Amino acid sequence: MENKYIRFEKLSKWNIITVFSYLLISFFLFPYCLNSKFERKDILFMYGLGTQLFIYFFQYRALRNFNYFLIWIVIGIIHFFIFIGIKDDPQFALAHGNATLGLRNTIISLALFQFLRFMSLIIQDKEFVVPSKGSSYDLFFERKLTIIDVICFIIFMGVTIFLIL
Repeated sequence: MENKYIRFEKLSKWNIITVFSYLLISFFLFPYCLNSKFERKDILFMYGLGTQLFIYFFQYRALRNFNYFLIWIVIGIIHFFIFIGIKDDPQFALAHGNATLGLRNTIISLALFQFLRFMSLIIQDKEFVVPSKGSSYDLFFERKLTIIDVICFIIFMGVTIFLIL
């Protein structure tokens, strides 16, 4: 397998379905979150954190395609502008931080993902993969895990948790 860092490939049907589904969920969730009388901050917090974890755990193979990565960057930019617009709203304040931080962190998560992927290719000449719980293989059973994969996982999760709290 050739380890080319930047790959421009045509989007698969699954990529298109995934992005469309995510945007559809977002389209209905944001207005609900902003207009609901329920715990808006909890919904928004879980949306932001859920996006980052979804990108990392389920899109890591697809994000190797630069075209797909660019789509997620656009989503991250939209998240960032929404963050800028609602970050000072007191209804989103948490005891330690703000429920909107996950929106700010979408671009950071994508950049961190690509950095860790780049480091994996440089250090071990293998694509970055995500560990699977209780297995010595990655989440999609693409290949056997290495210590570098585990370290990258710890770094990603540590940064994600640090930035959202």
